[in-house]
Amino acid sequence: MAVDAARAKSVFLAASDLADPAERAAYLDRECSAEADLRGRVEALLRANDAAPLPEPGVADATGVFASEEPATATFGTDAPSFTSEWPNKDEQAGTIIAGKYTLVEPIGEGGMGSVWRAKQTEPVKRFVAVKLIKAGMDSRQVLARFDAERQALAMMDHPNIAKVLDGGLHEHRPFFVMELVKGVPITDYCDKCKLTPKERLELFVQVCQAIQHAHQKGIIHRDIKPNNVLIALYDDKPVVKVIDFGVAKATGGALTEQTIDTGFGGVVGTPQYMSPEQATFNNLDIDTRSDVYALGVLLYELLAGSPPFSGAELKKKGLLEILRVVREEEPPRPSTKLSTADALPTLSANRGSEPKKLTGLLRNELDWIVMKALEKDRTRRYETANGFAADVLRYLSGEAVQAHPPSTAYRLKKFVRRNKGQVLAASLVFGTLVLGIVGITLGLVEARRQRDMAAEERQTALEQRAAAVIEKQRADEATQSAKQAALRADTINDFLIKGLFAQADPRNNPVGDKVTVRQLLDRASTTVDNDPAVTAQAEVEASIRSVLGNVYLQLGAYQQAEPLLRRALTLYRHLLGDDHAVTLDAANDLGITLRQLNRLEEAAEVLGDVRTRRARLLGSDSPKTISSENNLGVVLMNQGQWSEAEAMLRSCRERTPKIPGYDEREYLFIVANLAWVLESQDSAPAKAAEAAKLLRDHMSDFRRVWGEKSPEIYTVWDSLGTALRLLGDPVAAVEWHRKALEGRQLTLGEDHDLTLASRNNLALALLSTGRLEEAEGIFRGLLATKSPTDVTQLRRQYYLHNLALALREQGRIAEAEPYMRESYQAFLQASGPTHPETLDV
Repeated sequence: MAVDAARAKSVFLAASDLADPAERAAYLDRECSAEADLRGRVEALLRANDAAPLPEPGVADATGVFASEEPATATFGTDAPSFTSEWPNKDEQAGTIIAGKYTLVEPIGEGGMGSVWRAKQTEPVKRFVAVKLIKAGMDSRQVLARFDAERQALAMMDHPNIAKVLDGGLHEHRPFFVMELVKGVPITDYCDKCKLTPKERLELFVQVCQAIQHAHQKGIIHRDIKPNNVLIALYDDKPVVKVIDFGVAKATGGALTEQTIDTGFGGVVGTPQYMSPEQATFNNLDIDTRSDVYALGVLLYELLAGSPPFSGAELKKKGLLEILRVVREEEPPRPSTKLSTADALPTLSANRGSEPKKLTGLLRNELDWIVMKALEKDRTRRYETANGFAADVLRYLSGEAVQAHPPSTAYRLKKFVRRNKGQVLAASLVFGTLVLGIVGITLGLVEARRQRDMAAEERQTALEQRAAAVIEKQRADEATQSAKQAALRADTINDFLIKGLFAQADPRNNPVGDKVTVRQLLDRASTTVDNDPAVTAQAEVEASIRSVLGNVYLQLGAYQQAEPLLRRALTLYRHLLGDDHAVTLDAANDLGITLRQLNRLEEAAEVLGDVRTRRARLLGSDSPKTISSENNLGVVLMNQGQWSEAEAMLRSCRERTPKIPGYDEREYLFIVANLAWVLESQDSAPAKAAEAAKLLRDHMSDFRRVWGEKSPEIYTVWDSLGTALRLLGDPVAAVEWHRKALEGRQLTLGEDHDLTLASRNNLALALLSTGRLEEAEGIFRGLLATKSPTDVTQLRRQYYLHNLALALREQGRIAEAEPYMRESYQAFLQASGPTHPETLDV
């Protein structure tokens, strides 16, 4: 008979809290009197639990807080049953509201005692956060105290490389706390995916050390440092380390809370392949910060060699006691040795941007020494602090002599004797006096060399401290100089804004008393840039001001004025920062968009194509910035009439974007809208218009949620949906969508904005399709008579001429239509060329 898993779980958890065997037996007699199979299952679980107690979070395969796809297991032995396979966590579900302001959206991780959810916070600010809750049924005093200790540990820390705790409390007697939502991937996965070189990996690793050092300064030991707990998130396209899951943290001094309970005898805390030798005991009370230094060494080992010293697959083949013995006693191979003997050496080398022979040679000596010093079984020989570890890595990166060095002969001899006491004793009985004499001499040498090693280590410690002080002073001096330069740039920009821009609005500078428009302020300010020596003397300041003014012109639709400002800014950035700098590429992207609006499509395609190529080389083809470049380039291809190429590019952008960690949903919706636009532009293919309409309708709720009901972007979507419906033969529905878009643009952009005029044109086309010919004719004539202050109106005049000709032709007024059609043909011919599909249609 099958046993009900939920029932068995409930009985097991209740029985496991009863320490007295008699009380436990009496309880099972009551609960399982008529269910022999249930009792057998529960007793098997209790025996496994008594033999190897449930570990604290982080033991063996326990998941990280925000980045894990592997299930949490009851123990890391192979004989104990796993709870997750039979009892998935169903204690909460999407939509549950925590503390009145956190709404659970989806689960993103589950550890040994808690589950983590992506949640939406509604007050006092709206944002997405991570909410961690303790599992129902695990609310014993020890577990609650451990959970509270974790929350207090995180609250004590404030470091850019440590996930921040935002809130905490109780939900239906279950503790929870709220943390920033880290959208990242394990550091090893990120390094391999981006094919980072060893140098780039070491630079990221230094950030990890700095985060752990901060925790140590707050009196917190992480005790479970591993790739799943060290994530890389992208902020402004730059990789930033985020250390998460202090769920097994232990205070180094004093209790974190009044309920803190020390790890009891028999508990093993940590993940075997990353735990330090002092953790690999059943009574790991004597843990200090050097335990984290060891785990950092394992992490660096894996970043360089591709796997930890003792892999999880190797350890899982062994029993619990043998696993702990291996961690405590066996010496791991050096990273260069591990790498050179790996079957996957070609792949590992490619992931590190190197050749196999060159990579193994790079790891030998200094990098081997640094890693192996952190992995010393004797913690007194490890780096004293995480900062000391980072300082040696920085010394290696700067070409200085590192403090790590291979173990001395005396030290290796001591370890040999310690590991082989029985053999040494037997040999001494056989060789008698000779061996005793040798041992006496050896011990004397060992002691002499030990004294020498201790003196050398003291000298090294002093040198390390002095080197750290020098580095800190250099950083402080650089920060001071950087701050002075930033202040000077800020003062110059501030003076320009006040005197060169906003002062133009002062009535005293306008004796006629006229009101000054934003466009007039821009025009006056842009003419003063060349004549302001304070601005032109600082190329970075000039580039920033020109870029800002150019982008404002771009938003206003004044593309002729925007283009020279953005082009000059790009030239300055290339000179200051180089062609491949992120700021330079952003400036080039702005110029490419402006050239597209000016219908200078070949130039736009060249500029945007170069931006995409450089971003793909620097950031990878699947980076958000690269995909954004492809999105812009796809629109240019569409404008050039290369609809198939544009459609393929935009489809690729859409398929890849949601798979990117931390992708921008707003950017994704721009891609969706552009794809719909290119589909409906192919008006000879009704199936594509139908796909465009479905695409827009399927995402309409997302458009409204992300962009808002009164945004220029949502009006563009409504206009686009109206066009698709008109092409599908539903002009009545199209009229309604175009009218909504027009009313919105009139309220937010004004009557004469080029986008408002575009909505009028689309509405008139829909009216034309419904047979309301005279009404459509009136709108087209009004569009031709409009004097808009933006450049795009003249570019679109060719469409208005063509559409008016169509309205007249539909009324049978062929003679009146002919000159408008001829003029529109000449305009299309001049703007797009004789082979463009739109020119051929006219």
